[in-house]
Amino acid sequence: MLKLAARLAWRDWRGGELSLLFVALILAITSVTSISLFTHQVKQSMVAQGANLIAADLRLTGSQPISEDWRTKADNLSLQQAQVSQFQAMVFAQEGMQLASIKAVSDSYPLRGELSVGAAAFDLGTVIAQGPKRGEIWPDSRLLSSLNARLNDTIDVGQLSLKISHILITEPDQASGFSSFAPRAMMHLQDLAATAAVQTGSRIKHRWLLAGQADALTGLQASITPLLAPGQKWQSPNDGNANVSATLDKAEQFLLLAGSLAVVLAGVALSLSARRYSLRQAKHVALLKCLGLKPKQLRLLYFSQMILLALLALLISLPLAWGLYQALLWVVADYIQGASLVPPFEPFLLGAGTGTLCLLAFVLPPMLALAKVAPAEVLRQSSSQSKTNKTHLAIGFSAVIALVYWHSQSVLISGALIIGVAIILLLLALLASQLIKAGNKIRPYLSQGGKIGLANLARRKHQNSLQVAIFGLALMLLFSLISVRSFLINDWQQQLKQDTPNLFLFNIYQQQRQSLLDSMEEQGLTTQALTFFPIARARLTEPKLQSRRGSRELNLTWSPDLPIGNRISGGQWWNDGATGLEVSVESDYARDMGLSLGQELTFNIAGIEKKAVLSNLRDVDWSSMQPNFFFVFSEPLVEANSASYMASVYIAPADRPKLGPLLRQQPTISMLDVDQILQQVQRVVAQLSLAVESILVMVLGAGVLVLVASIQASIDERRHESAILRTLGASKALIRRILWVEYASLGFVAGLIAGLGAEALVAVLQQQLFQMPMQFHWPLWVLTPFTGMIIIGACGWWFNRTVVTAPPLRTLQQT
Repeated sequence: MLKLAARLAWRDWRGGELSLLFVALILAITSVTSISLFTHQVKQSMVAQGANLIAADLRLTGSQPISEDWRTKADNLSLQQAQVSQFQAMVFAQEGMQLASIKAVSDSYPLRGELSVGAAAFDLGTVIAQGPKRGEIWPDSRLLSSLNARLNDTIDVGQLSLKISHILITEPDQASGFSSFAPRAMMHLQDLAATAAVQTGSRIKHRWLLAGQADALTGLQASITPLLAPGQKWQSPNDGNANVSATLDKAEQFLLLAGSLAVVLAGVALSLSARRYSLRQAKHVALLKCLGLKPKQLRLLYFSQMILLALLALLISLPLAWGLYQALLWVVADYIQGASLVPPFEPFLLGAGTGTLCLLAFVLPPMLALAKVAPAEVLRQSSSQSKTNKTHLAIGFSAVIALVYWHSQSVLISGALIIGVAIILLLLALLASQLIKAGNKIRPYLSQGGKIGLANLARRKHQNSLQVAIFGLALMLLFSLISVRSFLINDWQQQLKQDTPNLFLFNIYQQQRQSLLDSMEEQGLTTQALTFFPIARARLTEPKLQSRRGSRELNLTWSPDLPIGNRISGGQWWNDGATGLEVSVESDYARDMGLSLGQELTFNIAGIEKKAVLSNLRDVDWSSMQPNFFFVFSEPLVEANSASYMASVYIAPADRPKLGPLLRQQPTISMLDVDQILQQVQRVVAQLSLAVESILVMVLGAGVLVLVASIQASIDERRHESAILRTLGASKALIRRILWVEYASLGFVAGLIAGLGAEALVAVLQQQLFQMPMQFHWPLWVLTPFTGMIIIGACGWWFNRTVVTAPPLRTLQQT
């Protein structure tokens, strides 16, 4: 039986009847396997770093130095200790300057994990036991390149010159690549004071690393926890990178759901092609029954045939999936560390399971139903076999639900995806139906081929509307992502004024303000729009807010005047004669946190509590690139001499070199380059978008398969129509024009709908995320219809070519 199944499968393969089934099965397996491999690698990367993520078994972090008494307690419990102080500062080399995230570490750092260094930028790195010695600094590859420095050069940090002895490659408690933009450097903790880069009011994080017996750690944590200052908190390896883990979980769900959509569309193509294949096999089954084969033998025959097809699809799909996975890793190589060369088993099992489920749900039911065919009914060419089996539809729909839930592991997400896609497809189908109907109005003005082509389009309106909806959805998802990557950030930058500040200066102290202004004027830099804002770090303690956003430390300021770009939306700005401390709150923050006018708020500022009355609410123009704050107070919160200040300023690109000498004179002042950050954001968005776009290309490919399956399902009807037209005198060229007009129009409608959907999505993001007016992107309205016309028109012409070449007499005789 297996030999007969192989011979029949080979015959059908050469006849082209199994090709679409085969391609759809390959697409389903490849998409799920490659996505699963990719997300598995992301997870493994996080797990591998999890134990070493905080460089210790337990870590205390906060903005205040660690008490000497606490360190003595740890010594008495025989615990290992290390100290880390991290801050941002401008660093200088002979040929450059750069804002860097600097980590000052003690001799025993790290307690857990590995520290690796190299002799050149982007070296593979070798593991080293401890951090820099006194007088040394280790810049990372990015910082070394931006400073145009080399090994054994010196880097100035504040008032101290440090020698480059190694290049920092990896560190166990490195900030995640998705959220860290500043280049890094590492120095010795005992050199920190000599730099004078950290002063009272500077933003600095102190970390106390501990390692040892679990009981000792638990005891120390229990005894110290009641003594912790606001903002100090314990961290374990499990929650050291919770934000990134949550983000990756969401990304994994999105990718798997996108892959599920590709599988579902591939399943639709499988179902359509399997139904056509089963109808064409009906005569063969009738003849085999006449030759004596029993229903059980027929079921085994077709089951064996499908198993052979599935095994061959697996042999091709799994290597393809591995290649696509490697391509995805290459695209996001900067953000995933330690990619394994050994393929994990589970993603391949998931891909094989998906292929098996598709085979069982979409292909086997119509195949096995062939065994019930009565020979006499088939030989009489009864039309009953062409009716859709409701049982098969129920099995297919159940498989769709199972596939989506299997990949998402969430009833809510599965339901939202299925219902959401169904609603979108329905809306798109209705819109497509109206657009197809509107095409009738231009039909009288077209040539003969155009008239017949649009008539065919309208005659199959319901079928074509569904095809347009499916293909339009896939194209819309792909072009939406391309639009976000290509247009959104550029649109936001273009709507900014020419003199919008592009640099932020911070860590400025009272005694430096005038000297900074004088230095800028000496360098010929404008200071007219430069406004200094005092800054204090504080935490809102009353009322107690449950959200993490409400409980974290914030930058606060005070000002007698309403800041530029702010507008009062509730209450009144304070008067000169007002008594008592008042506070103004950004309106969206107040709404989200449940704060109201007249409410008394309590803040903890460096261990001192201050109470203020919420007297007004402000709408803030965040796109102004001015220093903006959630809280603005009516009176100073700290003494002028102990406060640090920040300011924003526009410096033309041609004047950037003048900043070097200026900042060298003021070593504690740090600079944040907005243009550089936007460029990095664009690079990150572009790289991650490429990974997602590759998945959406599979979704588009699945949409094409549905189109091809639909074409093949109606190929016999089209051959009959073509034969009649040929008999009536139509030429082959006219038939080709009719097909091209029909399918190109179908593609144009699908592309038009895709462009409309992509433009709508970008408009929502423009208004909701960037608070900017909607902008029209004409390339979308050209590219999407043109892409739809090319893809669908070419598919329609290619897969209908036998309609043109088939002899009319033979076609009419076979009908």
